[in-house]
Formats: sequence, structure tokens, C-alpha cells
Amino acid sequence: MQLRFSLLLIFLFLSFSVIGQIKETLLKIPERKANAETGSEFMHRIKSLPLFEREEEIYKALSSGNMPDFLRKLVIIRGDFEDALGEEHEVIYQAMPDYLAVGSNEDYCRIPMNPQTAQKLADLFGGSLITAKISDHIYDHATIKLAPFFYKPVGNQNESVEKFVEHNNQIELQKKEVGGQNGQLIAGIKKDIILSHQLIDLSNKVIIYGWHQLDGKPIQPVYAGHVDWYVDYSHGIRLMGQTMMVDGMELSVTQILRDPILFKLLSREDDPMLQPRYFEK
Repeated sequence: MQLRFSLLLIFLFLSFSVIGQIKETLLKIPERKANAETGSEFMHRIKSLPLFEREEEIYKALSSGNMPDFLRKLVIIRGDFEDALGEEHEVIYQAMPDYLAVGSNEDYCRIPMNPQTAQKLADLFGGSLITAKISDHIYDHATIKLAPFFYKPVGNQNESVEKFVEHNNQIELQKKEVGGQNGQLIAGIKKDIILSHQLIDLSNKVIIYGWHQLDGKPIQPVYAGHVDWYVDYSHGIRLMGQTMMVDGMELSVTQILRDPILFKLLSREDDPMLQPRYFEK
């Protein structure tokens, strides 16, 4: 009874929202400055920085709009998902076609980062990190599906900026081989940093998932074993729009994930997300 009442309150509260199809929107990302660094220049400059300083530079670059244009236009994706009561809803959301990258349209590099930096950017741009369920759904609807390419661990090389660049170049090569274009929804190239109900108890961890193989199965199950400062070449940040449509009504990702009934639309976990975000330390 309490669950149904919670759902009713949300719909009543939003009864004056515009009902209809979701409008194609852009995240609130500043225009790229004419004198901004290229991806190659940026990656070269940060390769010897300590982790903390590197994260600061990544945030400065992306928050100032130094990213390729194709990341600014979100892809509209539709799906039919069941809530916690087993009732089906039409869900329409928007997601970045690719992972956050620094640089110009011609010279960019996908950039791994820690979850706090990712969360700050999501908040700034008016977006949200995704969940494991949405990671799967994006893969199912991707136009370009590439086989994951991985490197054997050798010391801490996989955590280096040089490896970030090498992996980015490999992705670009694979994309070119299948005739992929920037702006198309691409998947299979990175593990996602995701939101999870585990964040309420694991404030010092990063939670990752995905890296789907060509058969659709992810290499990485939901994993919370890394400390939150850990970053390697396989990590990626794909943002989704914070506003989405459920049966033609506008709701936010945060509202849905916290709701005891609707959270199942975006999550396969057993509990709603009381803390659907990473907090800066």
C-alpha cells in the first residue's frame, strides 16, 4: 500500500508536466574555445602529473567545453521496462553516443577518470551516470558494436596516460574498420562507471560494469572492489540525460532511482538507490 502511495505521489506532483514525446536536448556543455588544446596536446601534458592533479586537469578541460562536438548531441533510446510491481512502462531516455573525451573533432582522446570527477561533470552538464541495466540496454541498441580490446597487466602500465592513448587509438582503428562514424551510438569499448545502491555503504569505492563482448555478454560484472581513486584504460564515462519520459511523463533519473517502485525501470538491483551519486571527498 505504501509503495503504491509513493508512486501516486510522484505522478500527482508531476501532473502539470508536459506529457508527450521527449524532446531532443543537449547537455549544458560550454562551447569549445578556439585555442583549446587538442586531445594529443592535453594527453601529453597530463601524462606525468600525479593522480590528484591529473583529475583536476581533466575536470578543467571538460568543464570548459574542450570535447568533440559529437558528444554534445544525445541519442534518444526507447524501451519497455517493468517496475517493482511487475507493471510495464514505456521509457524514453537520452544518452551520449560515446564516452567522454578531451579534444577537438579531429584530435580527441577518450579519457578515464575517477567517479568524483565524473559526478561533478554530470552535475555541471545536467546529466547522470548510468546504471548496469542501462549499460546493457545501450549495448542492445548500439549502431556500432566493437569487440573489447584489452591489455595484460604489466606493473601499473594499464593505469598510465600512455595506455589511455594507446587504447583510444585501438578503438579508432576498430571503428574505422567497420565504417563507424562519430555520433553513432557505440558500445563494447569500455567498462562503465555506474550508479548502484551499494554506494550508500561503499563511499570509498568505484563501481564498474560492462565491456560487452560481441555476444552481448559483459566481461565485467558489477564490481566494487577498486578504491575510488583507481583508474585504468578500460574505464569510461557515458552520461545520460537527467530528464527522461515514463509513459509520456517527465521524471528525473534521480527520482526514479530513489522511488521504491519505479527504481526497477533503471536498475536490476533489489533495492532503490537512496544515494544515486558519488560524493566528492
